[in-house]
Amino acid sequence: MRVIAMLLAGALLFVASAVDPALGQVNSARIRVETALRYMALGWMREGREHLQQAVRLAPGWTEARVLLALSYHADGLWDQALTHYQAAVELDPGLAALHVLMGDIYLAQGRLDEAEAEYKVALETGDGAGRAYYGLGLVRQSRGETGAEELYTAAVAHAPDLIDARLRLARLLRAKGEPEAALEHLLHAQKLNSRLPEVRLELGLTYEQLGRVTEAQHEYRTVLRLDPGNDEARLRLGTLEAVQGGT
Repeated sequence: MRVIAMLLAGALLFVASAVDPALGQVNSARIRVETALRYMALGWMREGREHLQQAVRLAPGWTEARVLLALSYHADGLWDQALTHYQAAVELDPGLAALHVLMGDIYLAQGRLDEAEAEYKVALETGDGAGRAYYGLGLVRQSRGETGAEELYTAAVAHAPDLIDARLRLARLLRAKGEPEAALEHLLHAQKLNSRLPEVRLELGLTYEQLGRVTEAQHEYRTVLRLDPGNDEARLRLGTLEAVQGGT
């Protein structure tokens, strides 16, 4: 959902300045999009989407409005509607290959792994969104219980160094195979990008603990509990470490 929120924000800025003079109805549709922009800026997603729907009806060939409508559906978990408009946009403009990643994300969330894999591979063929496509393929591998996810996550962070979720999953795999130093490198990078993600701080704690750096592990577990007071794993690990220290 973090990714969709960022994409939607970027799309709003892009559509606000986009115009295609070859489409006779774009100027009328543009007014609808600008109105949608104002509503969405206020957090009124449903009202904004109604104007986007009208924009698409006015100018069905204007891909920017259609993509923005698809993103709004996607952000609200209305996946089938989002897929319909992503597919239409790609048919209108095959250059929008990065949308295959978003379609892959929906198929993955629906458990349609073969379709998700196919969409991610199409995105890779064009090079658009390669980092997130490799990440998606890694998720497909893990969902199937197959090997090879580590290599795909490594490719993901090589193409998109700031993709936090890929670094987190890669770090978990590295720690699980007994390579905590390598895992720590990815986690520290992720922490620099966002220090308030409980899942990253928890994995840091587990990695420090595996490295025998108990004080740092305790600090991370306490940080997790400040960010997410209901995190049972952090509470259990912190309690265990404190009990061991108290008994020595």
